Amino acid sequence: MHRWHRDAHVVMPSAGGRRSQRTTVLTVAAAVLALLVGVLAGRALPSAPEESSVDVGFARDMSTHHAQAVGMATTAVQRLDGDVEDEAEVDTLALDILLTQQNQVGRMQSMLISWGRSLAAPGQAMRWMHPDGGTGHGHEGRAAAGSATMPGMATPAELAELQELDGRALQLRFLQLMLRHHEGGLEMAETARDRATTEQVRNLAGAIAAGQRQESKVLEDLLRERGGEPLPLEGS
Repeated sequence: MHRWHRDAHVVMPSAGGRRSQRTTVLTVAAAVLALLVGVLAGRALPSAPEESSVDVGFARDMSTHHAQAVGMATTAVQRLDGDVEDEAEVDTLALDILLTQQNQVGRMQSMLISWGRSLAAPGQAMRWMHPDGGTGHGHEGRAAAGSATMPGMATPAELAELQELDGRALQLRFLQLMLRHHEGGLEMAETARDRATTEQVRNLAGAIAAGQRQESKVLEDLLRERGGEPLPLEGS
């Protein structure tokens, strides 16, 4: 059974308002660190890839995909109590996802800035992954439901529901949504790892793929321990 242990430097008393304050401080610190790391890395980047490249499309769309994961993880950290044994594992995993993916967003956005590309996609998302115009894996249904055309994304209704839950119900729903989200992100990262033209994007995409594959196993284990089942990647 896989267990997650929070490093000593991020263990903080979680009671009442302290939990919200801790989340805010950690999120800001992660964003600042990600920006600094990303800017330094961006200085060494070679000539900019084309606007229509896998590199640019991945950096934009995975930033958006990660941002939703950061939002869901923030909700879990704010509403779960890391000092309660039943909630501690999920709380710790959510905090790890929050910090890791916020850092990766900073790195991808710094690449876009260094290439002189806009942070937001000027056209339809996921064209880099499905150049024939399709979204793949039947995601049209999820797009119609308001989840965008990216695999694994939660709908607005699912996000609203998550924010209203607590305790065991919150753990189960968070694990389900994040597991599906990771599965979709893994598909995107593996495509960029194999098809990107710049070494920086290939390396980052490979690291994201490896991390999300490992975390998906932990998410699935925690979900089944709590009597839950994974959600299908297709449809909603």
